[in-house]
Amino acid sequence: MNPQSFSDDPATRGLYVTFKAGWNPLATFLATPEGQHWTYTDLDQITAVCGRRLAALGIGHGARVVALLERSPWNLFLYLSCLRAGIVFVPLSPQLTPAEMAPVLADVEPALVVCSPALLARVREPAEAAGTPVLTLDADGSGGLCAGAQADTQPDADVKADDIAAIMFTSGTTGRPKGAVMPHGHLAMKARSLVEGLGWRSGDTLLHAMPLHHAHGLFMTTHCVLTVGASILLAPRFDAAETVALLPSATVFSGVPTMYSRMASVAGLRQRSRNIRVFVCASAPLPPEVFQRFEQASGHQLLECWGMSETMTNTANPLDGPRRPGSAGKLLPAVEIRVTDADGRGLPPGHAGLLEIRSATRFGGYWRRSESEQPRFRDGFFVTGDIGSFDADGYLTIVGRTSDVIISGGNNVYPREVELALEQLAGVSKAAVFGLPHPDFGEAVAAAIEPAASTELDQSALDVMLLALRERLSGYKVPKALFVVDGLPLTALGKIQRSVLKTRFADHFSLAD
Repeated sequence: MNPQSFSDDPATRGLYVTFKAGWNPLATFLATPEGQHWTYTDLDQITAVCGRRLAALGIGHGARVVALLERSPWNLFLYLSCLRAGIVFVPLSPQLTPAEMAPVLADVEPALVVCSPALLARVREPAEAAGTPVLTLDADGSGGLCAGAQADTQPDADVKADDIAAIMFTSGTTGRPKGAVMPHGHLAMKARSLVEGLGWRSGDTLLHAMPLHHAHGLFMTTHCVLTVGASILLAPRFDAAETVALLPSATVFSGVPTMYSRMASVAGLRQRSRNIRVFVCASAPLPPEVFQRFEQASGHQLLECWGMSETMTNTANPLDGPRRPGSAGKLLPAVEIRVTDADGRGLPPGHAGLLEIRSATRFGGYWRRSESEQPRFRDGFFVTGDIGSFDADGYLTIVGRTSDVIISGGNNVYPREVELALEQLAGVSKAAVFGLPHPDFGEAVAAAIEPAASTELDQSALDVMLLALRERLSGYKVPKALFVVDGLPLTALGKIQRSVLKTRFADHFSLAD
């Protein structure tokens, strides 16, 4: 498929300066439901103060700052302060356990960890092990990070397009986290692609209810706002009823299928959606049933997109045109995708194959991974590992993945990481983790357990296992169902046949209802 082009050249400067060129200083950048309000002038002043404080700590261009923060205005201010100063921003989920933080901090070697005060006790041990200082930043801007900071003008750092803006960590298929390196120029180009594809304009207000440690919440949505000088209404959390109540103050909402499934059940959705010009859905496949149910409840068709942490958004259903349930849509501007067979030969429309992506810029590989672990490129195309096909009209359908990743409520869960945690528990010989259809989460994490010899696992023992897993894993990774089996289905080479387990237990959550 051939790429569309931009009307001008890709950005050659850092993200902050690129964004700033299109701002109206008096326009609202950010507001909260509680009535707080910041203009773009306020944003510029806050990032100058924050940047001065970071500089006073000896943190400058190229240094890395890890953030473990709840969604708040100051989470965004810290991110933009880092962009302005040329500091590499590394957002991590505030749900991480100390055991999950430790390998990431050791890998990144950050100059500073910034966390919410409530997380300090959990962060301190892995940070000390990595030799990294920790400062707090509360939702209202208070805390150790800003203590003693002074307002002053500060020239923008000389940040280039190929400098690293952020490292976005996702778990690898082996369970070891990997960090996708995101250059400034790559993120700027991908934002412009989505701005053109979705018709973003300065008068838009985004109701933002996505986590800020995900590419969807930090890059896909926020960068579009900053590119056109639009506004954000930042919800403190996602609650279906609270979110629907805020819709009249917005023109754009972006979420994952689970969010839309819940919002469709809220009374008054249709009336409160009248000001919304587009509901965007990404981060997980959108079930056609959710598409149809949301349309019936709201009067709006969801606009489904498809992307990856490494490539950002690649395709989207048309803003002005047919939106097809079950389809990831058409190519966004400046994106090229080809479908290939196992030998790398191109396949025509209607034939499923490996999806390979090329654009004007690309991500910088995986942070400090060996050559064998780096992404695979072929003729400048990134080999994704996803399987899909285009139809004659240019609509893309994703039909599978070469990996076994489970996407539950918009979160990626990698089976081997959960299996390793299970297999460390007393009474477990082997474990197999897989996804099952779920009416709310899309997919739910499930696990089949082969007991150790002479061990009986009753419901009480399984409950104890789940408690132990919650100490080791983020909540969304903990299985929602445990099945005890006499033996796991294996291939002749000893590999787990997850498809057999998925078929065997496919109706579990529908029967549970």
